[in-house]
Amino acid sequence: MKPETKNCQNCKKDFVIEPEDFSFYEKIKVPPPTFCPECRIIRRLLWRNVRSLYKRSCGLCQKSLISMYGEMDKAPVYCTECWNGGAWDPLSYGKEYDFSRPFFEQLKELWQTAPRFYAYKLGNLINSEFTNFSRDNKNVYLAYSVIGCEDVLYSEIIDKSRNSLDCYATEKIDGCSYNIDCEENYNTHYAVQSDSCLDSFFLFDCDNCQNCCLSSNLRNQKYVFRNRKISKEEYQEAVKKLQLETYSGFEKAKNDFNVMIREKAIHKYAHICASHNADGDYIHHAKNIRHCFDTKDSENIAYSFRVLNCKDCFDNSGVGWGELIYESMTATVNTYKDFFCYMATEGCRECQYCLICRNSSNCFGCVGLINKEYCILNKQYTKEEYLKLVLKIKEQMLAMPYIDAQGRIFRYGDFFPYDLSPFGYNETNAHDFFPISEEEAKTEGYNWKERVKKDYKVTKASRELPDNIKDVPDEIIEEVIACGNGGNQMYQCTTAFKIVPAELQFYRQKNLPLPRFCPNCRHYTRLQYRSSMHSYARHCLCEKINHLNHQGVNCQTKFMTSYALNRPEIIYCERCYQQEVY
Repeated sequence: MKPETKNCQNCKKDFVIEPEDFSFYEKIKVPPPTFCPECRIIRRLLWRNVRSLYKRSCGLCQKSLISMYGEMDKAPVYCTECWNGGAWDPLSYGKEYDFSRPFFEQLKELWQTAPRFYAYKLGNLINSEFTNFSRDNKNVYLAYSVIGCEDVLYSEIIDKSRNSLDCYATEKIDGCSYNIDCEENYNTHYAVQSDSCLDSFFLFDCDNCQNCCLSSNLRNQKYVFRNRKISKEEYQEAVKKLQLETYSGFEKAKNDFNVMIREKAIHKYAHICASHNADGDYIHHAKNIRHCFDTKDSENIAYSFRVLNCKDCFDNSGVGWGELIYESMTATVNTYKDFFCYMATEGCRECQYCLICRNSSNCFGCVGLINKEYCILNKQYTKEEYLKLVLKIKEQMLAMPYIDAQGRIFRYGDFFPYDLSPFGYNETNAHDFFPISEEEAKTEGYNWKERVKKDYKVTKASRELPDNIKDVPDEIIEEVIACGNGGNQMYQCTTAFKIVPAELQFYRQKNLPLPRFCPNCRHYTRLQYRSSMHSYARHCLCEKINHLNHQGVNCQTKFMTSYALNRPEIIYCERCYQQEVY
């Protein structure tokens, strides 16, 4: 089979469907996509709201909740006890299928009336109310996509970590802050793509280092300052002169760190570790990976983001421990052969177009089912009735597609239309990785969450905070602090924030200054250290002609990378990177 070029019906750009793609679509019996990979991932990410939380009441017991569904969303939300307690029957919302109307139109009506689980929270959660996409955590606050953590604040995509704050895409860290794409660090602050580091500050691409500062591309080093090895006493004196306990000193060091990353550090073309035949970025211990990001311990994955322990899965976002999952958002724990689903979890098998279902099988276009099988639009059928009706519905979806206000056509084989998402573009991970303005979003037909103006009684401007952590009084936890970004909505600025007791204790313990910006602004600042979800054709920038593969001239190696062409970093191919760093 040959590659085939198609024109995306959303962005109108050409994209290629590869022979491996056709083989997968044939294997699972779905038609090939009519949207390009980038538009497909944006379409899924529009359903991934991890950071915007709202006060709601449970639709049954009226208990106060912190939900990911806002107050303008009219569908009822249920707390954990009510959702699992058997006091309601999702089949009572069942509807007879109407072949005179498009499928997505009928599903939209069911989706907007049936109850929803208030947030994605699973397992044993202790004192972790203000979190989402959270499992088995204790004392987690305003942290999202978190698994097995304790005493973690203001972080996202963080697993098996403790006593840390302001981190992104980290695992097994302890006593750290501002770690981005790091593993197994201890008491290390402002580190990017650095692993197994101890008692260090401002590191980029360092591994197994201790007491190092403002340095890059180090391996197995101690007492290195600005990439120069010095004595223990010299190192301690150099770090002391930085005055990292003051905000002014910390900011100066951060600015030096940013210059180092842009102008001096070597960047490998992609962050791929212990993987075979992998294309994309931030890939660990994986095999046969194509255009994926944040993928670990997986095999045969394509066009996906945040995938853990999966096999043979295409076009997914936020999936784990599943097989043959296609075009789904948040499918986790023993799932199999689920297509076009949102939050199909814990044993869902062979479900299609299902939303917030658990341990159900052979269901089509259903909402909120638990331990069910052979249902369509929440109506129960026999196995024989179900199989026959599903075939007819698929044929009808192809013959009578759903057409949205922008003229985009959604048939069987497409993920949910954009206008079914309950979230605004700016509430979701789509805005994190593909930021656009409100005007652009509305032009594209995406939902947008209008900013709710809150009358915060600000008691202190951020510039009025003490420069030195030693001068911060206990009463700071009572202050309402104006964010230094003043409401910048590209950063989803909350305009004001507070210092919570656990946070103050951390800064004092680590001798670090108070922040001047709200948690949302700090989150978007961290994202700037990551490369994009785009792929660009580039060549190695190494000019050292003595490398073995250069043959007396500059490196000629070409590759695909997520570093954009206009980025200033020094990008090396795998071989040049290995020769310089190791």
